[in-house]
Amino acid sequence: MVLGLLAMSVLAGCSNPETRAQANRGFDYEDAKLRTTPLLIPTGLEAPDFNNEYVIPAPTEGSIGGVTGKAVDVRPPTQVLPLVRGTEVMDNGSGLWFYQQRLDQPLEQELNQALDAFFKGKKAEFSQSAQGWRSDGRAIGNEKQQFSWRLTPDAVRRAVAVQVSAEGDDIVLAQDRQRAEAAMLNAFSLSYQRELTKRQELLDRSPINLTLDQSEARLLTDEGYDRSWKRLITLLPQLGFELTNRQQALGYVDVEFDGLSKGKWRDLKLTALDIPEQQYRIQLGDLGEQSSITLSDKNKAPVSADVLSQLARTLGEAFQRTDLIR
Repeated sequence: MVLGLLAMSVLAGCSNPETRAQANRGFDYEDAKLRTTPLLIPTGLEAPDFNNEYVIPAPTEGSIGGVTGKAVDVRPPTQVLPLVRGTEVMDNGSGLWFYQQRLDQPLEQELNQALDAFFKGKKAEFSQSAQGWRSDGRAIGNEKQQFSWRLTPDAVRRAVAVQVSAEGDDIVLAQDRQRAEAAMLNAFSLSYQRELTKRQELLDRSPINLTLDQSEARLLTDEGYDRSWKRLITLLPQLGFELTNRQQALGYVDVEFDGLSKGKWRDLKLTALDIPEQQYRIQLGDLGEQSSITLSDKNKAPVSADVLSQLARTLGEAFQRTDLIR
């Protein structure tokens, strides 16, 4: 069984289209020659007239351009992929547009930090100058290959273009050059996206402040819509609410409050929520860097100030508790 699995692994590796550059058939056709014999005309008949307009002339030395046979790389070109949220492939496929997502740091500065972390994480040789970055190809398994990186800000787009170019004369074919550049850019994008995901996970698990705005009959969070929505959807089932319908695009959640026992509230270490056990609609509003939460009954009528106040107290405590986030 072990030998069989090893054989299958070897065959699978040999047939990998990304590592197999040659066609999977023989190349005997390269040695083939055109053999012709004169047309035999029976005695008593005349030879027909021949049109020489479509005769293919014999190739001369140097008339065949490009590569043939084993030298033909049959692998598909490597594409630049928008692996990071908020990126777009440039029209000519030579780079990526990264669009501004955060307001607390200039995008070009963030990308420079990401490149520095990328090179160090791959243990690549690199340097930075006013013209951009230079690095070796350790990230894609080719330490001898050198690459130059260029970051071009665009104030109108509120974006930064990241382009990478393979250096040196050792890459002869344009397809090899394009593949190396795309592979390097994709490797950076994947590394950057992983860091962004880790950062977002830490942010999603941090406390969120929630306060009662009695004058407007609403609750206010100090975070944007996406984070507030995730926190709300995660906590409601733990507080005794059954989610019957939710529409994130419209910002509402239909719930039915069945309540929790006193023991459950003690286990949660939260103030018990003493409101009528019935159906409610929770509406989330996008206020930019803040979010609003309103509560209405099944008839879409706003709840009383006392019910809203109790929800604010219990939900506010839960929003601060990172241990309740799954």
